Amino acid sequence: MPGFLIEGVRLIDGSGQPSRPTASLLIEGDQITKVGAPGSVDAASDVETLELGPNVTVLPGLIDAHVHFALNPDPTRPRPSESHLPVRDSRYLDSRTLLFAAANAEATLAAGFTTVRDVAAPNSVIFPLRDAIAEGELPGPRILASGEAITHTGGHGTEYGPGLAVVADGAEAVVNAVRRQVAMGADVIKFIGGTRPALSPPFKGRPGHTTEEIAAGADEAHRAGLPVAVHAHSDLGGIQASIKAGVDSIEHGFPLDEETADLLAATGTFLCPTLSIVPGGREAIERGLWSYPGSEAQMGRLAQWAPAAVELAHQRGVEIVFGTDAAMPFVHHGSNAGEFALLVACGLSPMEAIVAATSTAARCLGIDDVVGTVESGKQADLLVVDGDPSDDVEILADFARILLVIQGGEIVIDRRG
Repeated sequence: MPGFLIEGVRLIDGSGQPSRPTASLLIEGDQITKVGAPGSVDAASDVETLELGPNVTVLPGLIDAHVHFALNPDPTRPRPSESHLPVRDSRYLDSRTLLFAAANAEATLAAGFTTVRDVAAPNSVIFPLRDAIAEGELPGPRILASGEAITHTGGHGTEYGPGLAVVADGAEAVVNAVRRQVAMGADVIKFIGGTRPALSPPFKGRPGHTTEEIAAGADEAHRAGLPVAVHAHSDLGGIQASIKAGVDSIEHGFPLDEETADLLAATGTFLCPTLSIVPGGREAIERGLWSYPGSEAQMGRLAQWAPAAVELAHQRGVEIVFGTDAAMPFVHHGSNAGEFALLVACGLSPMEAIVAATSTAARCLGIDDVVGTVESGKQADLLVVDGDPSDDVEILADFARILLVIQGGEIVIDRRG
């Protein structure tokens, strides 16, 4: 069985416990088989020992719980457009989008993210990409995908055109939409019904789906064994309605007040705040590239709400999950690790921010039996970095210091020089 031994490195295991100054790991096949003190891990004589040098840290492969591989974050770069031959428009655009998404997946893996949750993309794009990566045909992180999100008439998602979101009004239609996504192979169900954001006139900033509609959909998703994520921000009533409907994670989730933060904590609902959308959106506005006229004021509000929401959630014991919303303006695929510094600026310690992108994210995605921590029996998805990110989390955003990305026991990125 192929494998290798990593000896005498600093270990951040993803559990939140302090790092171990020195540790050894044995990788056999696609799994971590032994973790122990230096010299305590026995390996066969033909197992390669990796030479990593001093001041090196091993930690779990990172997880971004909110991306959109099919969407383009760069307003200066046009999206793939439809062919001039109408007979092939839909398939042509899907094919171009798939190629674009594959490049985004590869860039994300190169940044040290071995797992992502893609929460809104055309079914015809994201599921083939997920499966091709899983079968080793293309490079990229493990993808857990919602495919098309479920919205309502006039809801967010519909402004992007067909393929990103499906409209469902009323509990029965919502249940049917969930069943369709389950049948298509979804790993998670995404609702864009918690609130109608400012980008979606004429329902700016007001609650979308009712609690009963979301609850019916969440119930059906849970019957199929799938978690539920809900886009909800700008309206406390919509955020609270989503939590009370029994969803598993609130995406964005700002503003927050104490009552709503306590409700998140009491129900064990995860918060995926996606702070990166604020500096990205501001850059787009400053450069005159903001593509949502009339929403500049809303971005100003989000810039105030988002950090305050994360700070309050952290104080109240809410489980915070790392997510970037990569694909929003200037939130580039591959720049995901910029979110770490934003979380730390809101009061999380570097170690807490790392946990948000490892064990907490794995639990949110329902794959904590596979990844998220460095321990025997887990998948060998690992990151090897120069330095100690529990002291300086910005190390994780510096490609030159990400020495190795290991995915399923294979070295897929090697920058040791």
